[in-house]
Amino acid sequence: MTTKESVKLQTPFDYLNNWSDGVHCWQAIQRLQSRPIISAASARSIGQNGAIELIAHARKHSALYADHYASVTPGSPLEDYPAISRDTLMGNFDRWATDPRINRESVDRFISTTDTIGERYLGDYLVWTSSGTSGEPGIYIQDRQALSIYQSLLTVRYQQDSREPTFQGPWHMAFDTSRLAMIAALEGHFAGVVFWEWSSKLNPWLSNRTRTFSILQPLPVLVEQLNEWQPSLLSSYPSMLAVLANEQRCGRLKLSPKSLWCGGEHLDRHQRQQMESAFGCPLIEDYGASEAMNMAFGCSHGKLHVNSDWFILEPVDENMQPVPAGQKSATTLVTNLANRLQPLIRYDIGDSVTVHTDACDCGNPLPTLSVDGRSDDTLWLPAEEDQKIPVLPLALNTIIEEHAGEFGFQINQCGPQELSIRTQGESVQSRSQAFDRIRGPLKQYFSSLGTLPITLLHDERPPERDACSGKLSQVNKLPELLSL
Repeated sequence: MTTKESVKLQTPFDYLNNWSDGVHCWQAIQRLQSRPIISAASARSIGQNGAIELIAHARKHSALYADHYASVTPGSPLEDYPAISRDTLMGNFDRWATDPRINRESVDRFISTTDTIGERYLGDYLVWTSSGTSGEPGIYIQDRQALSIYQSLLTVRYQQDSREPTFQGPWHMAFDTSRLAMIAALEGHFAGVVFWEWSSKLNPWLSNRTRTFSILQPLPVLVEQLNEWQPSLLSSYPSMLAVLANEQRCGRLKLSPKSLWCGGEHLDRHQRQQMESAFGCPLIEDYGASEAMNMAFGCSHGKLHVNSDWFILEPVDENMQPVPAGQKSATTLVTNLANRLQPLIRYDIGDSVTVHTDACDCGNPLPTLSVDGRSDDTLWLPAEEDQKIPVLPLALNTIIEEHAGEFGFQINQCGPQELSIRTQGESVQSRSQAFDRIRGPLKQYFSSLGTLPITLLHDERPPERDACSGKLSQVNKLPELLSL
């Protein structure tokens, strides 16, 4: 799958569901527009009240949370409730959701084919998955309320300046002639593409002006497709936009977008400047995850403002104790107040964040933070005529997870044409078998890109995580190539 236009509605039930979703979104947008910019104290109060309601709901309707909170007195402060991990949620999947119809067997069947990407599970819900950087992929189910809240935050709060809004996001572009493009991993039920497909169906004027492009295809093919499509909004990962910015500077890519949109990876100030300079337009940064979309939105001053009335973020140290503002956390606990179907309460998301103590010059009073997120390296592998071909870390992740079924791997470049791979497993034999499953899809992918032959070596040791944060850096290139 290399490019995809919006899926056409096929049944009256599709029309009815999407019409109903659209009504809910409009109502959520109207409610949020009554308080698009609120004080930090008000947002915190709204969030705290929402947490009380969510905990009560989870204790009553989720068997997992009823047991998890059995020792906690009802009505206790949020911080008195024990944190929860992805392993615990996935290991108790059938007892987690508040709708008893949801079970792992039926969800696995639903996501076993790409034909159902963006379609409805049980006729009501959207399903998306996360990558398995922790060794365990996540599966998250969204109901109409959660989707409406995500969309309303996207529509109302993503602005360049709280006093002089200049950014026009996808919803604002619904009634003009702008074209939208997202470049992502289209080969799995990932949050970005599922949400994009759902959003494009809500408005018939928007659906025929959105297109998704696969990050797995060769760069020259992608450049040709984008030159033909000429999007006004270009959305992708920072690593992809960095590659495209280089193509734009070299004159091979010829776009005139109004806005860039990025998320899913770490973005530094230098990258932002390079992208905005190459494309001549502002870049909006998004901080979200499969577990909790739209947690924070970027402003024109490069700060990420937390939607703290819908997402409670608790920076903590290695012992799950609070970290004061201004200090970097070991991880972060997230409470998603939007999703009552699969409650996420004090969920260990694994991200290291620093909450800022100073007010943002953009004028928005919502708290700001910086995120030490995913920062794997883009590999530049040799091709004919001394050319270098960029290979994105998320492309490698997609190939290995979707085609080899392996998670939690680590790729270390040890030569211009040599990659050393570590895999998960309890023994050397099991790790060797995992490597054998990975080798074929990777070689086929490199060949499709047109690289020179790449040697894949198996490092028998398990993947090495950061000693402090516990995070896994999955793709690492040679130190002498870091400037590429």
